[in-house]
Amino acid sequence: MRRREFLALGGALVLTGCGAGASRPTATSAPVPTTAASTPTVTPTPTPVAPPMAGTPAEIAARSTVPVLCYHQLREFEPDDSAYTRTITTPPAVLTAQLRALRDGGRTPVRAEELVDHLEFGTPLPDRPVLLSFDDGSATHVTVALPALQAMGFPAVFFPMTVVLDKPNWLSSDDLRRLDAAGMTIGAHTWDHQRLDRLPDDQWPTQLDEPAATLAGILGHPVDLMAYPYGAWAPETLPHVASAGYRAAFQLADPVDPARPLLTIRRVMPPPTWDGPTLLAHLDSDFGPAA
Repeated sequence: MRRREFLALGGALVLTGCGAGASRPTATSAPVPTTAASTPTVTPTPTPVAPPMAGTPAEIAARSTVPVLCYHQLREFEPDDSAYTRTITTPPAVLTAQLRALRDGGRTPVRAEELVDHLEFGTPLPDRPVLLSFDDGSATHVTVALPALQAMGFPAVFFPMTVVLDKPNWLSSDDLRRLDAAGMTIGAHTWDHQRLDRLPDDQWPTQLDEPAATLAGILGHPVDLMAYPYGAWAPETLPHVASAGYRAAFQLADPVDPARPLLTIRRVMPPPTWDGPTLLAHLDSDFGPAA
């Protein structure tokens, strides 16, 4: 073999070895860069937060100085209204004037849940708090009260009877959902407005358990507040209210029960004859001077 042919053959063998026989780096053999993402992240263990401590009945009763107002029908007077009906009927202009008096008098309406938390656990409230409540379930609560409340940025709690829901001139299920979506609270007011201080024993489920279940089904969340029809209650009433799952209940002008103050929260009904200064004066005289 000539030297020139030998050199050509050797070059060809070298080229063949580099193209086919040499090992190539693989994914497992390539170095893996170190990044922050590949460093295990240690999640700190959250510090346990102790649940709030409920106050004693005496402590809850001592905190029961926040004024609570109770309204019913919101409409103009009618010729056949009785004297009593006129005391619980508030013309729309009077409601607006009383709400303005609260605002101009430095009062701060709060949600019902905030008030109950304050009473039970001592959680702080804004300066000069007040709670607004509306009983029975009149359709005027969504046509008159809701716009007036929203115009001033005020929350409130509404206590409808369930027997009247979806009937003419009363709140509908959609109205309740509208109030709930607007940030208002919905509570129960029994099925058909029976006095609970003299209710037959076989009526407790109908008047207490079923309304809470009905309202919860409409709203999609539990309902655990209620108001007594006519403000009427008795010491024998309170165990039934508690066993039905109500966290708090609202009466009218009686002193709170020293053993169960959360189930006997006081309210006053401002008559339509009260102007702004009279309303504010009654809040101080009936519940104590504003803090």
